[in-house]
Amino acid sequence: MTTQTPPSLPDLPSSVADPVGPAPAPSEPGAIGALRLAIGLTQGLMLYVLYRHWSDQTGLALHPMLFRCVLPVALLIPPIAISSLSHMQPRKLGLWLLLLTALILALAFYDIWRTDIGAWLNGPALSAWQSRRRSGLLPSLQLVLLLLSGLFIAQAMALAAHQDRRWIASYPSYFAWAWKLALQAAFASLFNTALWIILLVGASLFALVKLSFLFTLIGKPWFFMPVTALAYAAALHLTDVKPAIIANLRKLLLTMLSWLLPLAVLLVAGFLAGLCVTGLQPLWETRYATTVLLGTTALLVLLVNMVYQDGLSEQAAPARLISWSLRVACALPLPLVVLAAYALGLRVNQHGWTPDRVGAALCIAVASIYAIGYLAALRRASHLVAMAPVNVAASFTILAASVAVLTPLADPARLAVTDQLARLRSGQITPEQLDVKFMRYHGQRYGVQALAEIVRTQDPQLSSLRQETQLALQTEHVWQIAQAKEPQGKPGANVHMHPEGSLLPAAILEKNWPYSDADIRVPDCLRNIATRCDAYLIKPPGAPREQVLIIDGSNAPALLAKDAQDRWQIIGSFRMPADCVAQLRQVLDGKTLQWKASPLYDLRLGDTLIPMVPASPRRSSCGQ
Repeated sequence: MTTQTPPSLPDLPSSVADPVGPAPAPSEPGAIGALRLAIGLTQGLMLYVLYRHWSDQTGLALHPMLFRCVLPVALLIPPIAISSLSHMQPRKLGLWLLLLTALILALAFYDIWRTDIGAWLNGPALSAWQSRRRSGLLPSLQLVLLLLSGLFIAQAMALAAHQDRRWIASYPSYFAWAWKLALQAAFASLFNTALWIILLVGASLFALVKLSFLFTLIGKPWFFMPVTALAYAAALHLTDVKPAIIANLRKLLLTMLSWLLPLAVLLVAGFLAGLCVTGLQPLWETRYATTVLLGTTALLVLLVNMVYQDGLSEQAAPARLISWSLRVACALPLPLVVLAAYALGLRVNQHGWTPDRVGAALCIAVASIYAIGYLAALRRASHLVAMAPVNVAASFTILAASVAVLTPLADPARLAVTDQLARLRSGQITPEQLDVKFMRYHGQRYGVQALAEIVRTQDPQLSSLRQETQLALQTEHVWQIAQAKEPQGKPGANVHMHPEGSLLPAAILEKNWPYSDADIRVPDCLRNIATRCDAYLIKPPGAPREQVLIIDGSNAPALLAKDAQDRWQIIGSFRMPADCVAQLRQVLDGKTLQWKASPLYDLRLGDTLIPMVPASPRRSSCGQ
């Protein structure tokens, strides 16, 4: 039996070995580099001109809408042009930059329009808004963050599609371009940081011999803005002409970070197993469970892709521990996303939608694609090839969600205001429960316009709300609304005494309580008549006289007693979970409270011992 030698394969071109195309031809880097530096310098000069207009309140600064549209274009389009040179044909590059510029201008225009609320304000509120509008010429944080993430994804997809010469590129191309752009941005930032450290060190050296010209120079906006933009452009060019270096750094970085996946899997799996013991109630009591769960899901997705990279293969199979961790990690996002969705649903059902909850819902939608797709990938193939289309689909979804959030389609403020009004009309909330502060200060144009309509309406059901909304449209600060709503009443009326018929000592009501007393938080009801609480007259074993235990909804139960000078002070507090507080109320109402024999009055709730945290002695001043 003869053995045939398989035919040898031809050498793969560099564009196949690394999906990111080769560097420009030797004759091109000089011209490409000069063009990139020119773009960087032009960007720096543009930013300086905008800065001068802003600081001097001249030119474009006198037209806030125009200024806020031009600024994001000047910040974001030049780096995209620099990274696209030599990788896109000039005609397609021009069309791509024109499309992105039009998109940024449209989104920036809507960002300005949604904050234009002057037509419905009056009095001090209108004057304050006009003043802030003239001085506050920066785009919103929401616009900046979503543009940065969206343009990064869009640029990577566009370069990969142009290289593969098809609308939907191959997954290895997407992967290589995304990581190349990320590493280029990171190294450009590092290069800029090192440059300015050197300049500051040089300035310090000259200052040692009484020469401060370099300090003066680098502090001038006309110098540091163009220099920073020029250095960033130079760093992008240097990292682009040697793609093999970036590819090797990427492999080293991802190989190192992939060893964090087993630890993350162990912690997340342990957390999910712990929920079987503790139940879900402690999770809901945190009130930020959705944020933590979504953040954990994002971390798992990132680590999973650091192992998966551009697709698992036999030639580059990961270690067995990492390979098993990868498969377990693909199953973990789904329970996290389900818990996050359930936690968000509970909050929305209780209190309705807010901009933060709308954003969380969109994040859950994207996370669901990863969670369901990764779980399905476990069943389809040993090499998890189905993860690639899942990642591509999720990227397109992120782009669509980002555009929707920055337009009326899914503007979080619009959706939240619409939900608040719908709950009011349906009777789910009373007019007094409408969140006027949110509508006025966070509902943007939609919320302020809705308040103005409530002022004009003749609906008798909204008569009790009309005065508050009219005040909101006239006030400059949010605290003025809260101050006007503070109820006026007899001191102590907000404290429910136990047993019934007993009275809270007058000395406690008359005392001017600070925010904290002897390092313990003072119950809010002693400082603010609008806050309610329960107070219990008790006499712990060994106590010479009755003491007062105050329980409110936000602080640890506090124990008050008279000191040697016959003055009421907080002597300690009992830090316990919310379910223990509810149990404590029941025990106190049933007069079955048990104390542990201790000079610190430790409580016993069933089998649980709640030690009292004693108040720290007050420190004497230096003069004493």
